[in-house]
Amino acid sequence: MLRNSSPAPSLPIGPDDRFGRARSAGAPQLLGTKARRLQHRILLRNHSIKGVFWIIDQFLARPFLSVLRIAPLIIRIGPKVRRDHGVPVWQQILDMLRLVLVHGAKPRTYYMTERYREGAMRDAGALVMRNETKHGLFKALNRLYPQARGRARSLGDKLDFARWCAETGIPHPQPILVVERGVVAWHGESLNDLDQDLFVKRRRSRGTRGVATYRHTGVFQYLNDERRSITLDQLFSELVRRSRSERLIVQPFLHNHPMIADLAGEALIVFRLLTCLDENLRPVLTNAYLRLMAKLEPNWNVGPIQEFIAPIDIETGALGQITGDQPECLSEWFDLHPVNGVMVAGRIVPLWAELTQIAIRAHSMVSERVLIGWDVALTAEGPVMLEGNSFADVLMPQRVSRTPLGHMHIGELLDFHLDRLEVKLGAAHD
Repeated sequence: MLRNSSPAPSLPIGPDDRFGRARSAGAPQLLGTKARRLQHRILLRNHSIKGVFWIIDQFLARPFLSVLRIAPLIIRIGPKVRRDHGVPVWQQILDMLRLVLVHGAKPRTYYMTERYREGAMRDAGALVMRNETKHGLFKALNRLYPQARGRARSLGDKLDFARWCAETGIPHPQPILVVERGVVAWHGESLNDLDQDLFVKRRRSRGTRGVATYRHTGVFQYLNDERRSITLDQLFSELVRRSRSERLIVQPFLHNHPMIADLAGEALIVFRLLTCLDENLRPVLTNAYLRLMAKLEPNWNVGPIQEFIAPIDIETGALGQITGDQPECLSEWFDLHPVNGVMVAGRIVPLWAELTQIAIRAHSMVSERVLIGWDVALTAEGPVMLEGNSFADVLMPQRVSRTPLGHMHIGELLDFHLDRLEVKLGAAHD
């Protein structure tokens, strides 16, 4: 669990707050409510067998399962909230029931977005959930602009994404091997491409699921994640065995820029940059945060935390306070790194302008998508694009900014696009 922190800051709502929080007092107040209403309209229009399944899932199955998850959460976290924030357990239960049954949230959202803070439940309608964005809403938004659909690109396939980056001149990790169904396909320039630190991930998965690292210890000698020494032949055997149930891609392991390397142990630091089309359909950077992959650090004992996150001022590149990504972290925010004690808050991300431009440039080439979450690494050679996600997580930006999406600049832009979607749905109905 996280250790002592400086007091959590107050949450200003005003024009000088540039960590992705409110830009003006006129920000949309009920963006989440509008998003869920439009998602329901989209789901109810689909009368196919698959559509009926999604209706049952959204209106019955998900709320029922979410209600069942309240009890375990209360047992794990309720007493701490009562002790640290003075919110009775019964009030927490009622608030979570309201989030689940009225706003379609998972109960963990209550703790992740600090809805237990005084007055925070009044803003629940401004929260946007991953459920509605992933299941219907973002797909409908991306279909608003048929003029751009002719050049649509798949961002989910990492091999196709690498090819697209190469075509457009966006720096990216060069694939060396693709291993599928026991067959190894070569994409490198020579065998020497394998004589270095290597990183393996699933060709189409998101996040860190299925990743593996192989640390170079000698000529075609490696140390795997179990700290077992293996040869190149043994590495191939491991990949072929895994590939019978997984589609794998092998790339060079990237190393962190020396000015930020002290923030991590062995894992690559990732910068999540959210870009959204503005009212003129041009991509702009709206939110950014740093991700430290705790679950990929073999020497970090941080309990259930999978990653640490810290907001980034999108104008200056300055880091804010750091926190964890699990409900147990609650309102624990830190100026210093919770594991190694180095300073986090106030540090300027090097090459920040270059980092932001690579995301905006990439989005401009896939402008049929309204919002994209880009993962970018910063190496000694400069920024490197890792992947783009058209169904980007919306919960973490709200946690790291400590504000509902509806109170941010990104909320203003999404509100604009949702208005256009509502007009389109109404026209189709007529």
